[in-house]
Amino acid sequence: MIAMTFSPVYSWVLVLLLGTVLGGCILWSGRAGLKRMDRRHALGGLRFGALALLLVVLSQPQSRVDEVTVLRPQLAVLVDDSESMEDRADPRQPARSQRVREWLASPAFAAAREHFEMRTFRFDLRPSEWGGDAGGLAFKGAGSNVVAALQQARERFVGQPLAAMLVLSDGLDTSGIGGGVTLPGGLPVHTFELEKPFELQTKTRRVWLSAVDPPGRIVVGWDAEVRGAVSASGMSGRTLNAELWRDGVKAAESAVTFNEDEQTRPVVFPVAGTEPGMLQCELRLSDPAADPDAKTRHFAIEVVAPGKRVLYVQNSFGFEFKFLRRAVAGDRNLQLQAFVRSGDGRLVAMGDRGTMDSAKAPKLEFSQAGLSSYAVVVLGDLPPEALTADQYKALREFVDRGGGLVLLGGAAGMASAEVAKTPLVEMSPAKLPAEYREGKFPVRITDAGLRHPVFGPLFANVKEFPALLSVNIARSTSPAAEVLIEAEEGGNKFPVVVAARFGAGRVVSVLTDSVWHWRMGAKTWSAERSPYDVFWSQLMEWLIPKEQDKQGVAKLELVTERAAYTLGEQPEVRAVLELGGAEGKPPATLPLSVRTPDGKVFEYTMKQGQFPVGGRTINGYVAAVEPNVPGMFTARARWELGKTKLEAETRFSVSKPATEKTGRPIDRELLERVAQQTGGRFFKWEERDEWPGFVHAKEQQIARVRLQELWNHPLLLLLLLGFLSGDWVLRKRWNLP
Repeated sequence: MIAMTFSPVYSWVLVLLLGTVLGGCILWSGRAGLKRMDRRHALGGLRFGALALLLVVLSQPQSRVDEVTVLRPQLAVLVDDSESMEDRADPRQPARSQRVREWLASPAFAAAREHFEMRTFRFDLRPSEWGGDAGGLAFKGAGSNVVAALQQARERFVGQPLAAMLVLSDGLDTSGIGGGVTLPGGLPVHTFELEKPFELQTKTRRVWLSAVDPPGRIVVGWDAEVRGAVSASGMSGRTLNAELWRDGVKAAESAVTFNEDEQTRPVVFPVAGTEPGMLQCELRLSDPAADPDAKTRHFAIEVVAPGKRVLYVQNSFGFEFKFLRRAVAGDRNLQLQAFVRSGDGRLVAMGDRGTMDSAKAPKLEFSQAGLSSYAVVVLGDLPPEALTADQYKALREFVDRGGGLVLLGGAAGMASAEVAKTPLVEMSPAKLPAEYREGKFPVRITDAGLRHPVFGPLFANVKEFPALLSVNIARSTSPAAEVLIEAEEGGNKFPVVVAARFGAGRVVSVLTDSVWHWRMGAKTWSAERSPYDVFWSQLMEWLIPKEQDKQGVAKLELVTERAAYTLGEQPEVRAVLELGGAEGKPPATLPLSVRTPDGKVFEYTMKQGQFPVGGRTINGYVAAVEPNVPGMFTARARWELGKTKLEAETRFSVSKPATEKTGRPIDRELLERVAQQTGGRFFKWEERDEWPGFVHAKEQQIARVRLQELWNHPLLLLLLLGFLSGDWVLRKRWNLP
């Protein structure tokens, strides 16, 4: 529908008044200056025409058009492009891939294109959008992340009119999360039966290494674990040996027993390093049924010298212990040893899985010799009587020589009057004892905190932290202390995080036992990890003595995110360059050479980039490597500036993924559960053309108003010029003024 609107330059009264005055002038000039009627009519007509056009311009007319755009509802089609789709588990039925091609060529799918906007995706380890041509499907993917692909595809359509999702997959989710994920409703997901039920025939025995999870880096003298997974088909009732080899020598073996035809069993091997360097390791399966392409997995483990070990001694279990332990242990650059005070007063070691007290658990050596192997000690609300006088003396010597110390608040430690009899009073930046109070205490970062490395620029935009639930009220701080975080109660401000030097070391008092509340996040926080995790990561970084900083030497370090990859993945090699005392600017790029297992060398260029390390994002150099053969890869980077020459090396393994062709039938249970949870339907193959009747969506209409200016139309302006020009020409021709 088209309508007219006007937006006059002046008010309508002034426009009409102007038109009246100019019209009167035209009539007066015609009667007073022209005697002949024909000339009077000619010039009057031209002048009144120009006046009319001028009034049109001054009124600024616009055409108003109401436009309605119809948006067709969208349909997302997800096609499993993994290798298992080519598997004919039942020789009497077509392969699942053939069923997919038949479905894409069906009349129902072609007709749906007329009513829906089709968005097609193919997925194996990850989804990618594709044109929908069946010829573009290869069915060679190394794995199937069925549930993850559904979730990622759904996220792409947030805010869009998506009617439903159609999934063409065998449901064999190799990610390991398919059985434990509950999908939200609201968006129907329809699944299809690509294979009819059948009786499984006796299977050929087959076993393979389906996963290996080695530690990328361990510390000399610390125990770690290499974890793996052994999958088998047709091995029920049989036992085989999995072996760990180090530097070409068998180091350990473990028996793996299967009690089901289709089963995956974990294997765990302890591993430790005696000196810094690289350990060349591999897992092997010694069984005739082992898949030749997946019976060996190579990987490398870097063994580093001690120096970033953290000792955490806590009074009791609680949220602070749980989350602090997780935050420190999650930093790959730190090694954590935690102890908890048991009911009988003993300090008991906590294992990696949260277990207490075992025969192999390390004992707490709270002496000068024992503490010398740590970089930081964290005391969590420990009662003063929990440590002896000699242990307090050893702790003081530890900090005085350059170690880091963190004192956590609570009702048992800082608030106790007995703490005044210990060296903690001398070392603490906040005056002790400090009264313990519970409530709700808002906190903020001080100006000193924003400049301090513990918080720094990453916290600069944080306007408000979650309030603390408890504080220790310290009435004063030591003269050299810096208050980084402060709390408020009743209009009074009290320090919460206070830092100071003690001798050659550093001490931080955290006057609360509810700083774990920060783990819920803070307003305007944008980092991937919570403020709580980043706080502890950066606090440890500041407390740990840095010998390279003291010496001012340059340093180049080369790392990868993981130690083991599979073909098809792109490992990202990362480099950190510290100039130290070297003169000059860091280079724009770094050369990287990668030696493959077959002896070939490929050259890459590492470009400047950012990547996370221990909860922080640091600047460095990155390059993505594309391995094309399985085995051990060696990456080397170099940098030279004058007499300064640095070289770094790291290694990572690449394994060929086990084939997905296992002879297993489709996972009917998963496909039916996905449809049921989301409000969709599982269609049997003979019902495959009925799905359009179960997709309910309305066309969406978007109405908008389009205004088009008419007063500046070229034709109108040409007419105005024509009237004025005609008046001028006639007056010249008739010799009129």
